[in-house]
Amino acid sequence: RVIEVRICNWPTTRPSYDIVYVHPFALYAQCAVVDSANSGTVGSVAWGRLNMDLLLRNVWMPSNLFAALFLGLILSGGEGVKIKEIKVPDVVMNGTKPVVLDCDYVLDDPSGLVVKWFFNNHPAPVYQWIFKQKPQVLGVLKGKINLNYRATNEESTMYRAIEIITPTMDLSGEYKCLVSTFDQEVSKSKKMVVYVPEKTLEVTQDKPKEDRVNITCEAEGVYPEPNMTITALESKHTGYIQVTTRKQNNSSLYDIKGTLSVDDVELSSPTTFVCELSIPDANYSNRRELVYFPGPPTTPSVSDHIAESLPSSGASGTTLSPSILTILSLFLSILISRTGL
Repeated sequence: RVIEVRICNWPTTRPSYDIVYVHPFALYAQCAVVDSANSGTVGSVAWGRLNMDLLLRNVWMPSNLFAALFLGLILSGGEGVKIKEIKVPDVVMNGTKPVVLDCDYVLDDPSGLVVKWFFNNHPAPVYQWIFKQKPQVLGVLKGKINLNYRATNEESTMYRAIEIITPTMDLSGEYKCLVSTFDQEVSKSKKMVVYVPEKTLEVTQDKPKEDRVNITCEAEGVYPEPNMTITALESKHTGYIQVTTRKQNNSSLYDIKGTLSVDDVELSSPTTFVCELSIPDANYSNRRELVYFPGPPTTPSVSDHIAESLPSSGASGTTLSPSILTILSLFLSILISRTGL
């Protein structure tokens, strides 16, 4: 609540205060500076914060005016401005649809209202809206914001939010909304993670010895920094998992590689190995599976080679390879010559 007190005929040897607004623990006045020599008003109208003690000591005022000021100071119990909630998505995938960061606040008086958004504790705002003016975008958000977006149709809250047109991983971080008026300043912060899923995820096997196997899992192009695990579903013992993570050159993306070495005697036949890639900050995970048969590497038998060379059968019938046709022709020629046909 605001009590307006109009003050007239103040001494001209100091600035005169045309209108005084009484707020909790502070006075704000619209001040017109008066030149006592020329008896005229000079300068533009400005707002300034008054010192209550100085005002009471140096300025004469009737007792009823003092009572009004004192009563206003006591009874003015409004909160000024309060942020009810800051709405920032926890997790967003890189390059997806627009996202809105909203700062839902309530205030008693929009006089002097300024809304600012800050990114990663940087001292300069990335977004600023001064009441009854157009919003401005600065820094990392420049060119990435829809300046026509309105959170509400209310004049004092319509430009409180920012709409990021295309979220990208460089916009991952902490956002702070700061709302200020003439007499109060409040802020709230929240983190948003813009993640990049892997470009590739593969799991392979190789046998350094006849009785041992290496399971390798690799992922490329991930953000933020990922984790990786490899487990054998049919075995309680997973062996030693070695994981290495590195950043790609000139990029914030990560590549990660995990290797598990285990003896065949510790595994059942067959064993399913599961490679799981996760991004803890984004609550994201993906997995690949590989089925492994313990034992020495198998060598293809003669029957396997014969099976590979047999003709394939399709919907259009059976097709014989040229080598088989040649053999059949020679066989028929020998048969004909022996029978005298």
